[in-house]
Amino acid sequence: MQTLRINVASLLRETAGGAREHPVAASAESVAAMVPEVLARSPLTGTARLLRGPRSIFARVRASAEVALECSRCLEEAGITLDMLFDAEYFPTIDVATGSSLAVPDDEMSFAIDRNHELDLAEAVRQELLVALPMHPLCSPGCAGLCARCGHNLNLGPCGCDPEQDGGRLASLQVLLDDASTKRQPRRGG
Repeated sequence: MQTLRINVASLLRETAGGAREHPVAASAESVAAMVPEVLARSPLTGTARLLRGPRSIFARVRASAEVALECSRCLEEAGITLDMLFDAEYFPTIDVATGSSLAVPDDEMSFAIDRNHELDLAEAVRQELLVALPMHPLCSPGCAGLCARCGHNLNLGPCGCDPEQDGGRLASLQVLLDDASTKRQPRRGG
């Protein structure tokens, strides 16, 4: 179920302005292979609108896939939908009319159409999947995270730690502030 390769020979024969719409899909296993950091829960599905330019083909791709990541607060599995909308430019390597080789621009942002006039969206999709990954995935917006002392998942309820005893990471600074404020007490009387 991989439709990330599209034959564009007929579109290359058209003049600038010709357009086609194609479905795109990749299995959950393919998504996981593209981005090993995630566990794919669903296949990637979407559409690619291809537009013939004077020297190239522009692809506007809209696709989505659901993946599982580790929640950055509680470390449980978080289901995240990755929605992508991106543009990519593809240059032919072979002239479709004459069969002669064509120079492809040396540009990191463009891709090549292979000798069989097939445009492969896999690398552009892989790059966009990486960009779409959240920096701090959450299992839910209100995730309570883990107790800093015992590591209990606070989404499951409170832990047995004494909240008065737990000053957190800045407890030692609070002691310094308390000491400083008691030393600055104004004298009464006089």
